[in-house]
Amino acid sequence: MKTSLSISTYKSYDFLNKVLESVKRQSIMPNEVIVTEDGQSEDNKVLLAKWKEKLPVPLIHITQKDIGNRKPLALNKAILKASGDYIVFIDGDCVLRDDFIKDHIKNASEDCFLAGRRVELSEKASLHLTAEKIAHGYLNGIPWFLILDALLGKTHHIGRFFKTPEFLKKLFKRNDVFDIRGCNFSVHKKHLVAINGFSNDFSGAYGEDSDVEYRLKFLGLKMKSLRGSAIQYHLWHKTQAKDQSNQKLLEELLQSRKSWAANGLSESSSIA
Repeated sequence: MKTSLSISTYKSYDFLNKVLESVKRQSIMPNEVIVTEDGQSEDNKVLLAKWKEKLPVPLIHITQKDIGNRKPLALNKAILKASGDYIVFIDGDCVLRDDFIKDHIKNASEDCFLAGRRVELSEKASLHLTAEKIAHGYLNGIPWFLILDALLGKTHHIGRFFKTPEFLKKLFKRNDVFDIRGCNFSVHKKHLVAINGFSNDFSGAYGEDSDVEYRLKFLGLKMKSLRGSAIQYHLWHKTQAKDQSNQKLLEELLQSRKSWAANGLSESSSIA
């Protein structure tokens, strides 16, 4: 199975550099890395030109006009460009443990899409986690500073630091997720094509993940949990306000139960 890794980003080249350091360390590499940018940052362009020489697999950089939050469009452009049969989606502010891609591939299934979670690092922990530390395998050992920060209540979800064997997941009921997060999500490309990808009608910072989750379920797929595996660390930054107008779109979708997006993947190639 050929795998594409899609990384969505917006301007934060310092975060992206850390993420790419973690990608380079993967025990099983994706066949290609696609950085899809909701904008046209010169800093990202320079950074990615360097990373094209450093990664052992092809790196593709996709940009679009910076005219407001259009993440679904950026993701659709990544899907159109992907040559993989299977696509793993992360955000450009989420650093990966070395076995992240391996866990997604291991759990991939024809009748499922995969949903994982992330550790929420504090501002202090995010600054501590430098690109140099990541490059030297800091996250593959026991990251004591990050764990202590979590014990002090600054970094959140300490349980997500650790791999959990399957029997313990069942015993402690850690094998359930109730929705997907676009930062840790994977699915066969053919299933995304079957629902016409992400809906370009969503804007702002809310709803596009739930929309694609519902439509994949309407297509007949199940959601499979990756809790206790596919470990990633979210770098702290100020959060965007949710665009509540997207809630109406979700309510309309739940009423219609249509798997196909009217304005999605097939419409995206012609949008700048």
